[in-house]
Amino acid sequence: MNSANDDARPVRGMRDIMGQDSSVFNTVVDTLKQVAQSHGYSHIETPILEFSSLFARSLGEDTDVVGKEMFSFADRAGQQVSLRPEGTASAVRALISNGLTQKLPQKLYYFGPMFRYDRPQKGRYRQFFQFGIENLGEGSPLSDVDVIFLANDGLTRLGIKSKLFINSIGDQPSRTAYKARLVEYFSKYETDLSEDSRRRLTTNPLRILDSKEAGDLKIVEGAPSISDFLTNDAAAFFDSVQNGLSALSIDFSLDRTLVRGLDYYDHTTFEFKTDIDDLSLAIVGGGRYNGLVEQIGGPHIPAIGLAFGIDRMMLAYDASKLVTPPLIAVLFVTKNEELYALELAQQLRKNFNVILPTDGNLAKRMKQSNSAGACCALILGEKEVAERSVTCKFLKEVQGYANGAENLVSRDALEAFFAQICQS
Repeated sequence: MNSANDDARPVRGMRDIMGQDSSVFNTVVDTLKQVAQSHGYSHIETPILEFSSLFARSLGEDTDVVGKEMFSFADRAGQQVSLRPEGTASAVRALISNGLTQKLPQKLYYFGPMFRYDRPQKGRYRQFFQFGIENLGEGSPLSDVDVIFLANDGLTRLGIKSKLFINSIGDQPSRTAYKARLVEYFSKYETDLSEDSRRRLTTNPLRILDSKEAGDLKIVEGAPSISDFLTNDAAAFFDSVQNGLSALSIDFSLDRTLVRGLDYYDHTTFEFKTDIDDLSLAIVGGGRYNGLVEQIGGPHIPAIGLAFGIDRMMLAYDASKLVTPPLIAVLFVTKNEELYALELAQQLRKNFNVILPTDGNLAKRMKQSNSAGACCALILGEKEVAERSVTCKFLKEVQGYANGAENLVSRDALEAFFAQICQS
């Protein structure tokens, strides 16, 4: 049973986002929405809760996400449901359940919380946020280039420096031949592999390449390359992707171990990484998944998508670039001026950000205004009400007015006065 102290702290791996973090959060998300819309994507909102079988079928029973990390439980009807661990499966399910498979392409973007029972660390939470896009219905390598360009566009607009890594895991014949060769190679080192990698040797040897275990990494270095097993069609597809990126002057590096952590990928896989606290961390990841729609129960539809990791992007974003709209405080001197102050605040809120502190004496409310970051306080006393004016006291230096300066301004000229001094 939880103690009273437990009630006053967040669940492990969950966090509150507030203050400057909230401003960065909104800036990142709003920018990505603008980018997605400028690339012709429309918004979709999917439920946080889905049937567990959706993720087992799409992500793969052997993945860490399904096997270890999902928040799953039986609802009151006894049905097994899960909090969504990622967004692609839900978007594909929505495509099928809303009868959109005959109205292609569907270019969708979404944003929201995802949930994985993972070890919390900086930039990784059990409730984390993703901004995803899904291009459902286009199979050309040019659409891969266009999706990667969208990711690059979003990071560029946010001023986040990153490096792009790409790979191809080929088509089905490519992967069948490659998996057989991987089993042959890794079997020689079976006793040295981690427990998870030994299990994957019989379930999905491709995923050993995705291992983060130090012992596995040394063995992976000598593993055969997927490029030697690509069919002519798969190799030509990947060449077209690389040529398209080069034509757009998007720098990239080949990473032959990049297979991503989920089973539904084929052909192109990619990641954008950035340096955070001396660590190179992925902040965008995605790839092509031509078989997923059919796997979930729809027709064969080619598709490609990506997801931005908002939590890590917040760490990579330069918060000093935030532009904070000016904040104005309206203060009454005595209760006699309260209604005048309320009226003035409502008038100004049509065009400006305004606070109206109501508790405590004038000095306390002035202090509250300062703490809130107001650029100035409009003081309404008996004299100001009688003359239809306000005393403007600056709480920071603004457009030539020194901190602490006072200026008497007519009510009729007030909005024009602030429109001038609030320009920055």
